[in-house]
Amino acid sequence: MLKIDYLISGGLITNYNCSSKCKHCSYASSPNWPNDYITLTMADKVFQLLKGAGCDYIHIGGGEPLLNPNRIFPILESARAHNIGVDYIETNASWFKDEKSTIPILKELMKRGVHQLLISIDPYHNEYIPFYKTKGLMKACKKAGMGVFPWLMKFWKDLDAFDDRRPHALEEYARKFGEGYLRELPKRYGLNFKGRALYTYKSMMELEDFDKILRYSTPCGLLTGVHHFHVDLYGNFIPQSCPGLSVKLDELLNGANSDKYAIFHSLDTFGIKGLAKLAIGEYDYEPKEKYAGQCDLCYSIRKYLALKRKLNLPDLQPVEHYKFI
Repeated sequence: MLKIDYLISGGLITNYNCSSKCKHCSYASSPNWPNDYITLTMADKVFQLLKGAGCDYIHIGGGEPLLNPNRIFPILESARAHNIGVDYIETNASWFKDEKSTIPILKELMKRGVHQLLISIDPYHNEYIPFYKTKGLMKACKKAGMGVFPWLMKFWKDLDAFDDRRPHALEEYARKFGEGYLRELPKRYGLNFKGRALYTYKSMMELEDFDKILRYSTPCGLLTGVHHFHVDLYGNFIPQSCPGLSVKLDELLNGANSDKYAIFHSLDTFGIKGLAKLAIGEYDYEPKEKYAGQCDLCYSIRKYLALKRKLNLPDLQPVEHYKFI
C-alpha cells in the first residue's frame, strides 16, 4: 500500500496550459495543453485534504496560473476558507499589458491573501516573453505593494543585454556570450533534468549501458517526499522528484492500492530495476543498449506505456505530459 501520513510544503498546479513552451520545463507545460483550470469543487477538496495532512502553506504555479486572472480569485478564496496560506504565485509575466490594467489585478490578489509573486527571469522564458513584460510587472508590483520573488536575478544583466521589446532565442545568447554559455546555463539555473528539460539536454549527457543502470538501481524514495510536492488541477499528487508520475491525493493519504499504481509502486520500492522488469515482463518493452542515465530509461518506459501502448494507467496521468514533452 502506498501511503503518506502527513505533508509539509507543496504547491498547487492550477493549470498546465501556458503561454510558453520553455526548453527547461520539467512539467512539459505549453500552449498545446487543454485550457483546463482547477475547479472550485476540486480546490475545496484539495485544500481540505492538505489541511488534514498538516500542510498549512502552499505556493501556486502552472502552466501559467495568471493567464486569466479571474479564474484564480475563487481558488484563493477557497484556500483562505480552509486556512491554507499562499506563500507566492509563480508567473512568467506574459499576461502583463500595462500598469493601468495590472495594478487592479495585483490588488485583487492581495485582498485574497497573496502578497508575493515569483517572477521568472531567465533565458528560457525570454525565448517566448519579452523582457519588458517582466520589468513592467515588477514595477507594477512595487507600486501596488506586492512583494516580488525574482527567479533568478543572476540572469538580469544577460536578458538586459538584448532588445527588451521582443523574445530572444537561446542561440542569440550563444552568439553574444559564446558557445560555452549554453553549456553552463543548466548549472547556473540549477536545472532539474526531468520532463522537457531531460529531452532538451540528454544529447549532452553521458550514455550508460542498460545493464549497468539496473545494477545500480535503488528505490526512488523521493517519490513520496513530503517537501515541495505538487497537487494538480485533477487532484493528482505529483512528487517533487518526478513530474509525469501521479497518485490521487485522497487515495495516497488514505492508503493507495499498490497493484492499481504498479508503476509508481515499482519505482518507489525497487527503483528503475523494478520498473524495467515490469515493463519488459508485462508490456513487452524492448530496452536499448544505452541510455542517458536512469531518468532517461524511466521516461522511455513511461512514454512507451502511455503513448505507444496507449495504456490509461492511473500513475501516468495526465497523459498530456508525455504528449507535449
